[in-house]
Amino acid sequence: MSIEYLQLQTRKILSKLNIDENEFANAINLLFSDEIPECTIASFLTALTYRGVNYNELRIIREILIKQSLSITPRVKGSLIDNCGTGGDMSNSFNISTAASIIASASGINVAKHGNRSASGMFGSADFFEYIGFNLDISKKEVIDSIESIGLSFLFAPNFHPNLKKISRIRKQLGFKTVFNIIGPLCNPCTNITSQVIGIADPKFFDLISNAMITSNIKKIILVHSLDGMDELSNTAKNIVLTLKSGSIERQEVDPKLLDLKVVKKQAIQVNSIEDSVKTTLQTIYGKSNEAKQDIVALNTSIALIAGEKTSDINDGIKIARDLVKSELPRTKLRELISCCGNIEKFNLIEEKFSI
Repeated sequence: MSIEYLQLQTRKILSKLNIDENEFANAINLLFSDEIPECTIASFLTALTYRGVNYNELRIIREILIKQSLSITPRVKGSLIDNCGTGGDMSNSFNISTAASIIASASGINVAKHGNRSASGMFGSADFFEYIGFNLDISKKEVIDSIESIGLSFLFAPNFHPNLKKISRIRKQLGFKTVFNIIGPLCNPCTNITSQVIGIADPKFFDLISNAMITSNIKKIILVHSLDGMDELSNTAKNIVLTLKSGSIERQEVDPKLLDLKVVKKQAIQVNSIEDSVKTTLQTIYGKSNEAKQDIVALNTSIALIAGEKTSDINDGIKIARDLVKSELPRTKLRELISCCGNIEKFNLIEEKFSI
């Protein structure tokens, strides 16, 4: 296969001609070849974005990326979950899913938090962890050791998906969103992830992602979206939750008015700078933020606890989350993570800087 093959598939896509699974898989594999010029790859991605992808094509892309990733299989007892979002909701919120992941890990659930730097928002999970002293470039062995010893680690996506480096560069040059903007959260490199919470900013991707993921080997996948556009569960609006389990899809509406929460305006959970984002994220983990921000973290921790089989009820999960924060176990868990995989002296200085 060659440049000409990828060009042919690009023309077929633009002409809206049928491409079978083998042809599509071959084309996707060519995107990662050093022999294919970036302009040819950019043309294919542009055509694919113009036409759109179906769930079967998204499944094929995911399977190829998983196969090419530097996978790990930490030995753990019980659930091993991930909690991340597609990003791009432009909500100016803090690192809600990151805080929820850390609090959930304090319950005894094993968490392999997969993430990257921010693509369009203020601050991604990788930006947060790096800011507080986590070493993003730890080895695969160190990631495995961290999950096995303390039940928590952060998996910096570029380290596990090196073949995406060229694609990332091309995406930035294109200046518009492609399928690779939503594929990252679907490709955790842990082979034994049992459950996953995926936040979706754009509801048009609900059916696409759910149908693409329904055949994965992950036992339970929970897709969440706030009707005011956040890729999290929110205390600012009603939420849609899709649960994928045993080959079926269950849809439910989660109304914060019916939960042990106060409904607030979106401004109440927003931050205005990188420093404010870091400070707020830490404060919610430590139980030192305001009620609105503590509530949205408790709500998202609850769904992570459901993913990890600690509860089956959202209100019960909220209570567990609040009790965990009061116990200070999440703070201890975060300090253990930085001690294991980063610079605890830097972390201490960050706590001192923010007086928390």
